[in-house]
Amino acid sequence: MTTTYTSYNLIARDLPRSLERIASQPEVARESEYYLSRISEIKSVDDFMADTRLFNYAMKAHGLEDMTYAKAFMVKVLEGGIDDDDSFANSLSDTRYREFAETSNFARHGETATVFTRAQQGTVDDYMRQTLEQDAGTSNEAVRLALYFERKAPEITDMYEILADTALAKVVRTTLGLPDSFAL
Repeated sequence: MTTTYTSYNLIARDLPRSLERIASQPEVARESEYYLSRISEIKSVDDFMADTRLFNYAMKAHGLEDMTYAKAFMVKVLEGGIDDDDSFANSLSDTRYREFAETSNFARHGETATVFTRAQQGTVDDYMRQTLEQDAGTSNEAVRLALYFERKAPEITDMYEILADTALAKVVRTTLGLPDSFAL
């Protein structure tokens, strides 16, 4: 039995190798190959939504896998973009939606939204990281949370971002020794 610290260090010490291990898994490699072969053919939000496999891949890459059923909601996120301060994505407290809209920014770039590196290889890289974190979490949830915190910490600008993100809030509560009831 390895400790959380040891498990985390095994992954984080050589993160590129850990990500390569994930990328070599047959299902991950197959899904990534499909995504890269099809994403540049997507010219609109409707095209994106029509290819469920592609859409699900992008949603997982942004940590939104649990929202794949909410296509109408995601259409609203994508069609509004992020350039307008009052856009739907900008009105949501969860920044993952804003990041998703930025990656596939149809509102700003129209038919060329998916030709950018961010929408192609950037999404694949995010998918690999999400998969790595999920795999680590199957054996030790604390390792998943530590990897997630490591990834998100550089982007945090104020305490409200921690409060809005349940995983980050859990890390902070655990670190400070606060009970889960503190979150209520």
